[in-house]
Amino acid sequence: MSNANEPAGSQQNPASLDDALAQWRGYKQKAEAGEFRMDHQIGDALRNRAEVMLKGLEDYLLVKASDLGQISGFGTLPSAEALKKKFENKAVNDSDSAVNQLKKHIDVVTLMRDTYALSIRKLSDTDQANASQFNNTDV
Repeated sequence: MSNANEPAGSQQNPASLDDALAQWRGYKQKAEAGEFRMDHQIGDALRNRAEVMLKGLEDYLLVKASDLGQISGFGTLPSAEALKKKFENKAVNDSDSAVNQLKKHIDVVTLMRDTYALSIRKLSDTDQANASQFNNTDV
């Protein structure tokens, strides 16, 4: 996403999901302020693609990752039980677990979708306001 109003030297390739979240929050704020707008067809296509990505993340990947919280086949030795628990936590419970990482991706894609929708709406609102103002002008 580039924007003529975007500060020079702004981060283009976020190094982490937290950076991506911050970047998309900034884009959303610009869209809310009317500074970030896009063509309706492009924005609609991007919003729809984000919706498809979101559905895949939530309905498939998150479910599959959550299933990893119950794994088997490690045996009954205490060390095997400890290893099993470690893998289950890495999948579901740890702060950097697969489930939590997927939730961060879901947050980013949700922000993307909402930003695209907002930028389209702002452009449509501006167009309607301009058309209304033009129609009310005496020529």
